[in-house]
Amino acid sequence: MDALALEPSEREFLAALQRLGVRYLIIGMSAALLQGARGVTEDVDLWFERLDEPGIGEAARAANGFWISGTFGTRPPGLGGLGLEDRFDVVLTANGLGDFATEYAGARTILVDGLELRVLPLARILASKRAANRPKDQAQIPALEAALAVERDGSGELPGA
Repeated sequence: MDALALEPSEREFLAALQRLGVRYLIIGMSAALLQGARGVTEDVDLWFERLDEPGIGEAARAANGFWISGTFGTRPPGLGGLGLEDRFDVVLTANGLGDFATEYAGARTILVDGLELRVLPLARILASKRAANRPKDQAQIPALEAALAVERDGSGELPGA
């Protein structure tokens, strides 16, 4: 990835999560793009081990943002504030995947802006997209299959590149 792939507030948030020992995974197309898949996404999908983890709010505050835990039952959990709004999407349900601990154990580590980020492997992202089966997920399946083929054959080049 580029040396400046993350905005400063995004980097600070993720770095603070790590400093505080908050376990999370980057999943979805953002994780796929970090592993070389072609495509686009509007946000970074974060799957937290525990939504009641106090470190999430502390990390958001360190990045000049805020955390809405969703514990009040009136709205889903989310991140906000200058630099964090609309960038991170908190995942509540990961279709087609095992529990967090199982997926975390099989996660990859990708270096981005000096941070070691845990990401869901391509094969698991593909499984999740197939299980979700929404039109936007179906549209991403060919790109994921192509990236997975490159990963498996070790050529380093996507078909048609």
